[in-house]
Amino acid sequence: MKSTGYRRNGNRGRLPVWLRGLVVLASGWGVFLCGQQITDGYAATMDYRDAPVCATGSGDGSSGGGTAGSPAGSANGDVGEACVRREAGTVLDRRTGEQCTYDGTSGDGGGGTTTCTTYYDVKVERPDHTDWLAVDSGAYDKVGTGDPAEVRLWRSEVVGLKVLGHTYSYPPSSQSGVLWQLAVGCLALAVGAWAVLSGRLAELFAFHSFGLLFVAFGTAWIGSLALFGGHPLTWAFASSWTGFAVFWTVSARRMG
Repeated sequence: MKSTGYRRNGNRGRLPVWLRGLVVLASGWGVFLCGQQITDGYAATMDYRDAPVCATGSGDGSSGGGTAGSPAGSANGDVGEACVRREAGTVLDRRTGEQCTYDGTSGDGGGGTTTCTTYYDVKVERPDHTDWLAVDSGAYDKVGTGDPAEVRLWRSEVVGLKVLGHTYSYPPSSQSGVLWQLAVGCLALAVGAWAVLSGRLAELFAFHSFGLLFVAFGTAWIGSLALFGGHPLTWAFASSWTGFAVFWTVSARRMG
């Protein structure tokens, strides 16, 4: 009986098995490395959240600046500090504007939507540094040049601001880093799944596959919120983003 060639045609366009295996191994290694970074970032963020505000003092442990048994310099916010340091600052300037994103995924040559968000920043000067820090409209309307401010630092990173009775908190880089590591891990997992289930380059670079970038970010966003918590509105927006990204990706795949 002659072979129909069905099996050979069914594998047309697929990467060789050995190459797909390498892709799976690389994806697994990527997921493992991201998992390590996520664990380290979570631990560092919890260290910050559990840290007390530094006591007033010289910071060398001689004026009540540190607690018993704490390392020298831990009260004045050195790199190895175990507390959140407070520094006096002064408002130098302020600015506002809009950050806009365009959604042109309708595919009809138009009909996309533009979403804009207004931002408010104040420029605060502190010893040896100047920072633009995000505030809300209430503080922006009240603050003026020369107004006093208090900046809070964790291992040389600005994590808080107090100005004219308004208090703001900013996540440390360890927390924001977890979001991106989760996103990269999700993408690595998706590539590994592609190598196992398909292995066709045409499928990997198809138009609908680009939706996986948005799905990965949305999934990572929800994962970050699950680890660190967040406002209910943030949860709602992240869930809506992810749901729409999944819907668009599935719909584009069916239509394509």
